Amino acid sequence: MDIPLLPSEITPDWLTTALRSNESFSDVEVASLAIQDIGAGTGIFGEIGLLRVEYVVQGKAPDSLVIKMPCVEPENLAVAHALGIYQRELNFFSHIAPSASLRVPDCYYSYMDSDGRFVLLLENLSVNYVVGDQIVGATDEQVINAVETLAQFHIDWWEKEDLSSLSWLPVPDDPAYMAAVPNIYRAGLPVLIQDWSDRVPAESITIAQEIEPDFENLMLMFAGGPHTFSHADTRLDNLFFARDKSSDVAFIDFQLCLKARGVNDIAYLVGNSVPKELAAEHWERYLRKWLDRIQAAGILYSWDDAISHYRQAVLYYTVGAMSLIGSFDTGNERGAAMAEAYVTRIFNHVVDIEAARVFR
Repeated sequence: MDIPLLPSEITPDWLTTALRSNESFSDVEVASLAIQDIGAGTGIFGEIGLLRVEYVVQGKAPDSLVIKMPCVEPENLAVAHALGIYQRELNFFSHIAPSASLRVPDCYYSYMDSDGRFVLLLENLSVNYVVGDQIVGATDEQVINAVETLAQFHIDWWEKEDLSSLSWLPVPDDPAYMAAVPNIYRAGLPVLIQDWSDRVPAESITIAQEIEPDFENLMLMFAGGPHTFSHADTRLDNLFFARDKSSDVAFIDFQLCLKARGVNDIAYLVGNSVPKELAAEHWERYLRKWLDRIQAAGILYSWDDAISHYRQAVLYYTVGAMSLIGSFDTGNERGAAMAEAYVTRIFNHVVDIEAARVFR
């Protein structure tokens, strides 16, 4: 069936047909729906809407669900297609999510058309969870819960044969990444120097300039093993924390998932979603918490390697900041505030952890 271009174009008839393709909802009939945009300022590569649904026949169908579709901003869309991120997320929900130890939203419907347009209908996690706020930043408790949850997921996939068989899951030095990512970094660097010198440490700008001529080498370092299944976008807006105050953490947005080091997910979370002072004081404690879980599972991975790989990851993830300031449309005021938090935190973290030691 035809895929709507935007969440606002979803009709009761279309939603009825989509839900009926799921055997759990084969008898459903949608009467009406209300659509709320929940992606503005959070979803860079996608249009995201919350659908509140009234039914003629409901059966087991949910009262609300999340719909995810391609972004409309030309620059963001070009990068999304170049890196194949939409197909990647659909593959995750088809092949990984049903048996994953990681708590992720149930997928009710997924489809991609031949022109690359897609639609995902997902569980509304906000019924039982509260989404993190990257602008405010993570609390110590949130970081610990997220780190321990990620550790188990990394253990499940650590250097497993099944990981190698996932042909749709790229490595960080995949040719598409090597072709696109250095250009993103270099496009942002002049903006960083001109517009951000009063908001990030001068030393971090110097480091950014040192990295630029040899950014491809940093990518190759970052792409090294050991490999596991990496979420690769563990910013706080993609994490949901249990309303019952338990340690349960759920994760969304698997468009950027990779075959990569697990420590990268920890560096990404702490580097851009934890307030500067908390990250500077406790990053080694968070890393140790993750490593203790990894080693307790019988995995041989040293503290020295974890530290070195963490620093490499923080250096590499400055490219996310470059993308936000150099080319991407962040959407609205909240998107701009999110970009401010990301950029200032990651460049401060580069200095606070002496990340450049692994590159100089």
